[in-house]
Amino acid sequence: MKWYEQKYVNHRDWILDQMGLLGIDSVELVIVLLIDFMNQNRIEITMDALREKTGIQEEELNRVISALCAKKYLKIKASARAVVFDLSGLFETDIARVENILDRSLIDTFETEFGRTLSQNEMQKISDWNKVTDKRLIIAALREASAYQHLNLG
Repeated sequence: MKWYEQKYVNHRDWILDQMGLLGIDSVELVIVLLIDFMNQNRIEITMDALREKTGIQEEELNRVISALCAKKYLKIKASARAVVFDLSGLFETDIARVENILDRSLIDTFETEFGRTLSQNEMQKISDWNKVTDKRLIIAALREASAYQHLNLG
């Protein structure tokens, strides 16, 4: 069973918490939250139902659904009984990987990437960066340096 299928996971809290990393706008967010709510409560999802509950015009709703599908957050599957709006792609994005990196110590991340233990000076430099720079930017710089085989901070 995947982490997001566990009973104790609150999808809507997770979605709201990850909204920035997911890169979804407010209209997409409303649709995602409504689809999740309807799925959880086993309410049939139709375009008409989404339009009625949100007040979003048909053209805008189609744009939002298309955008969510293009981002691979939403899959629409036709089954014998109904159309299924599947949000599992939303929870399976690279966010889990990014989040995992951000939760780990930056020192551990650098040591893993460099394949060696860092020197005291390197650890101090990373600590200084962490005080003034967003962790995501530090990680992005690390990945770029690694791609160019620059595996030191000198």
